Amino acid sequence: MTKAQVVRRRFKSSLPRTILNKYLSKMEAMAKVMELLDHFRSEMATEGLPKSDVSAGLVYCQPATPGIEDVTFVVALPAPEEIGTFVDKVMALDNPLFLGVLFIQTDREDVKPEKLHTIFVWPFMGGPEAEKRLLAARRQQAKGGLKPAAC
Repeated sequence: MTKAQVVRRRFKSSLPRTILNKYLSKMEAMAKVMELLDHFRSEMATEGLPKSDVSAGLVYCQPATPGIEDVTFVVALPAPEEIGTFVDKVMALDNPLFLGVLFIQTDREDVKPEKLHTIFVWPFMGGPEAEKRLLAARRQQAKGGLKPAAC
């Protein structure tokens, strides 16, 4: 196993086993994603890997907003020194339903190019609709970027 795989396994095993399954406020959602990303980055630093090889995004939808009810979005969490733009984007959202966190980890030791980036999600909400949207966000990221992901 590469160092990045060890870190990922250790981080994922430290995540709570139960899904929060509650509606999070904007502040709660931002705090949770920042807390988890900080923990993941700390694990990377412990193994001597660059913290910048881990990034995250906040996955949400707006089921009460006409015209975009069926679209899942991801707000990327920028580098710590640019956190203000993330906060501004989240605070400007209209009736968001926060679904979870999308993580992206770069593994520079893996020799297979398709294994360079690993993408996984951790849910805030349970249920088939929330899970479907989280997986859609993960697929969208794998296809090329943090853009709106249609379900």
